[in-house]
Amino acid sequence: MCLTLIFTVSALICFSRNADTLNIEKIPYNLKFSYNSSLIYPGASSGVEYPFQRINVTKFLKTGKKKSFIKDRFITANLNGYHHPYFHDNLYLTVGWTMRRTKSSGFFTEFSPEIGLSRTFLGGTTYKVDDNGNVSVRKLAGYYYTLVSVGGGIGYDFSKTTSKPYMVFSKFNVLTMFPYNSTIYLRPVIEIGMICKLSCFRSLKVKSKTKNK
Repeated sequence: MCLTLIFTVSALICFSRNADTLNIEKIPYNLKFSYNSSLIYPGASSGVEYPFQRINVTKFLKTGKKKSFIKDRFITANLNGYHHPYFHDNLYLTVGWTMRRTKSSGFFTEFSPEIGLSRTFLGGTTYKVDDNGNVSVRKLAGYYYTLVSVGGGIGYDFSKTTSKPYMVFSKFNVLTMFPYNSTIYLRPVIEIGMICKLSCFRSLKVKSKTKNK
């Protein structure tokens, strides 16, 4: 009987230390603005992050120290573009899923796959010749492509240590455009920018996890 009682109490203590809890928090929408460079070619990007899920994680290490961080999940929409002289201008719209992990110190890492539509505009003057041999200038010549982007980045959230509602970040993305002349077109893109937290909030169920390690 005594052993059963000890086992039951121990199980309840362990369960209470590791159980998930849910509560309601108000989490801001985010606006993103960045310099969007395709290698050495300049561009810009803007977008919105819609909060979908937040998990507060606390881990107790074997050394007795406590480690806390936040896992955020966002649905994102971005309008991007860059200028490649004498080749093309590329304007592309993407939607994606951003996974961000933020430490209590404010530093964060993130990973985001995205899918979208690309529209290129050819550089220089483009001519069109019809079946009768007549030559005319084709305005806004270019092509549509399906686009997939995968990227990862690092940054710092100033709201964790100050009252400033913004974050700064840098990110490396790889764009895949297809079909591109019957092939797949790859282009690396570097982002450096700022994420602003809006004053309008969305109420979200937040899961809290406590783990012993």
